[in-house]
Amino acid sequence: MNIRKNISTLHLPHNKHTAGVSSIRIAPPQEVVLPLSMHSGAPAVPVVNVGDYVRIGQLIAEEGGNISSPVYATVSGTVKAIEPFEKPNGKSVMSIRIESDGKMEKDPNLAPPEVHDLDTFLAAVRKSGVVGLGGAAFPLWAKLDAVRRNTVDTVLVNGAECEPYITSDHRMMVENTDMLVKGVELLKKYVSSDKVVICIEDNKKDAIEKLTKIFAEDPRVEVFSLPTIYPQGAKQVLLYNVTGKVVKGGQRMASLGVLILNVSSMTKMAEYIETGMPLVDRIVTVCGTAVKQPTNLIAPIGTPISYIIEQAGGLKEEAGKVLIGGPMLGHAQKTLDAPTEKATNAVLVMNKKEAKVYEPSVCIRCGRCIANCPAKLDLSAIDRAMEEENEEKRLAMLEKTGVGQCIECACCSYVCPAHRPILERNNEARAFMKNAKKKSEGGK
Repeated sequence: MNIRKNISTLHLPHNKHTAGVSSIRIAPPQEVVLPLSMHSGAPAVPVVNVGDYVRIGQLIAEEGGNISSPVYATVSGTVKAIEPFEKPNGKSVMSIRIESDGKMEKDPNLAPPEVHDLDTFLAAVRKSGVVGLGGAAFPLWAKLDAVRRNTVDTVLVNGAECEPYITSDHRMMVENTDMLVKGVELLKKYVSSDKVVICIEDNKKDAIEKLTKIFAEDPRVEVFSLPTIYPQGAKQVLLYNVTGKVVKGGQRMASLGVLILNVSSMTKMAEYIETGMPLVDRIVTVCGTAVKQPTNLIAPIGTPISYIIEQAGGLKEEAGKVLIGGPMLGHAQKTLDAPTEKATNAVLVMNKKEAKVYEPSVCIRCGRCIANCPAKLDLSAIDRAMEEENEEKRLAMLEKTGVGQCIECACCSYVCPAHRPILERNNEARAFMKNAKKKSEGGK
């Protein structure tokens, strides 16, 4: 076990109330809704029709482009609809709605894939449907494919889980250690890295102790204890705090000889290669100040949020805000009919007091946002640039700020005493730059 001096950012309240709560597999909901865009890249394309009977693990939507990910049935039952579904950001995506028969029958054709070299390993990961389960949702196969073009000497397994409340990765490490070990062995065999480093914040002592003991005699595997700070799990921060390396704008991690994989993603990958069962369920932390019985649930992907909350005993007081994900990076939901997705690691329900929104006031130039930015961005300069009416001047000003390096951790907004929506401003700036680039390229 190694300990390195880290960059210090925010020391948030942990609120890991479910850290010691074992995951419980829930009974199937009456129906699941499976958006065909639960990953970065092109949406999946349906291969089933309304009225078809499907079983768990059966392919219902295949990859729809160069970067995409398949979708599998997560309950057994009947396809009731293939229709648009509106996400919290207002975008509409196609989805497949399956009415459960309650039997949870598995597809009889499921079988472990044949894996004997890098090509068959990557093909298996591609078919697994596994994406970044820490929130990024980038297809795992596409990330691993970088080993074809780069010499990767270090794989960082991200088990930091730095956001308050969320404990799904923690429970995965403690409860599914055997599959985690198999995942490490697969990486050692097919990625051919010299070192696999399992990175865990030091508030997860049981996971650190268990994994340190298991890998004690393996010189190629290291369990790395990290101070509990936010945003320790952000890939740029983790990279520096563990290896001392810095990734520059536009540069790929793999070009530095490093890959970073979420611990739950790697464990689910190993499960598919071992059993043939693709990604159909996951651990979801259910917590927050309005939840009656905070817990960890193993739920089919596509389960309605309302049913997830019901399985945690419901609410003890009126909800002020419902989030999918953590309080820093999570997305507020407009309806409890929304389903969990592949990257849904938590459902948080905050009471009215915790959900209070403060009116922003004028910037007092205190510099807290800059001091706490992991990317060391001049956030005041970004704000000034966005006030510039001349678009050419605005673009030139923004390019000097390095706003493209923003990792969207929300540290700036969190520490602002004026309650200014700094992260939203950064996102507006990045969107402006992206659109300006498209215009200059002729709208391609």
